[in-house]
Amino acid sequence: MGRHSEAVEATLTAAGDAITGKHQALCELVRTLAEQCDATPEGPGTRLAGTYLTAIRTLNAVVAAVPAQGTKPRNGLASVRGIRDAPKKSTIRGGKG
Repeated sequence: MGRHSEAVEATLTAAGDAITGKHQALCELVRTLAEQCDATPEGPGTRLAGTYLTAIRTLNAVVAAVPAQGTKPRNGLASVRGIRDAPKKSTIRGGKG
């Protein structure tokens, strides 16, 4: 396995749940292009490199479009104070207006 193939496999592994069955064709395309890049001793030609780059960009866009699982909200002042995520407190006491 060459550099490009290893990089693609690392990317797909890191993507985890972001890659689903509907992305199978894209994954296979990226793998095939990576293998072709690795098989060329003098480096990929302009067309192959361009196609490979486009496929990688598309794959990265798919991964970026899916929010990461288990990510924590930002540590801004509002989240530290619990303002943004806290339930709204009622200003009415005892149910009277």
